[in-house]
Amino acid sequence: MVEVSQPFVGEAGGLRVLTGTLRSGWRFALACGLTALLLAVLGLRLVPAQHTASMVVGPTARTGVAAMGPRMPVHGADGAFGLAEPGTGEETLSDFTRFLELLGSVPVAARLMADPALAPRLFPERWDGAGWVAPAGVGAALKRLALGLAGREDWVEPDAEAVATRLRRMLVVAPVGTSPMRRLSLRHPDRAFALDLLGRVAAAADAHLRAEASRRSAAQVAHVRAKLATVTQADHRRPLVDLLAEQERVSLLIEVDLPFAADPIQPPAAARQPDWPDPLLVLPGALAGGLALGAFLATYRAVRRG
Repeated sequence: MVEVSQPFVGEAGGLRVLTGTLRSGWRFALACGLTALLLAVLGLRLVPAQHTASMVVGPTARTGVAAMGPRMPVHGADGAFGLAEPGTGEETLSDFTRFLELLGSVPVAARLMADPALAPRLFPERWDGAGWVAPAGVGAALKRLALGLAGREDWVEPDAEAVATRLRRMLVVAPVGTSPMRRLSLRHPDRAFALDLLGRVAAAADAHLRAEASRRSAAQVAHVRAKLATVTQADHRRPLVDLLAEQERVSLLIEVDLPFAADPIQPPAAARQPDWPDPLLVLPGALAGGLALGAFLATYRAVRRG
């Protein structure tokens, strides 16, 4: 009988010990919670508040009232173009897929750098109002020291590669449900700049794809015209004439002032007030974490003493 009731006594005793520990150590747990809360408030004061700008884009429509129609020729698409551009279906990339990949690329960054006022806004820590300087701070000094030990130097004036790296760190691409649409977002302390930058990045990626398509189409038109100048037989000229007409149609549609690869389903938008970091999430989380840590430490000390 005594051996059967022993586990129950041990469990009850352990519960009483835990309850007593929490009862006697609640001041310590509360102190930990308040300390964590104060540290969270201090962190919110030190970290610059940022605005989140977001927009929704989707593949350019080919059908429907808002569509621009197919840009590639429908007739003969399985013939000449299929032979000129071989590959399986898995190897075929859509313009929208290329658009998403280009968002943080060097070509897009180079287009953005055409505006000399952009880079100082992206790298305020390296711009003093008159020129580019090395960033200040302990972290920047340690980085320069590490690079110096390796025989390298830190860059001062940003180039297209540096701008592309900063864009990749800022941009977040997330799916919208199960649809092919994507939500693009980035954060910046300046709300107006965040909205402007997001729209310009999307426009630059779309413009780069349009320019590449125009270059390819112009090269194909020039090639077909050169072939036509050397072919005299009517049976051989007819397919070339049809192909030239299709390519000129493609060139004409590329020049239409409509989105080429990505339609802006929702234009860039951001809340009036900064939304990151969110005090409604940070402060309760810090308080709860501090209380839990304090309770754990109080229990651990009681167990060690026992």
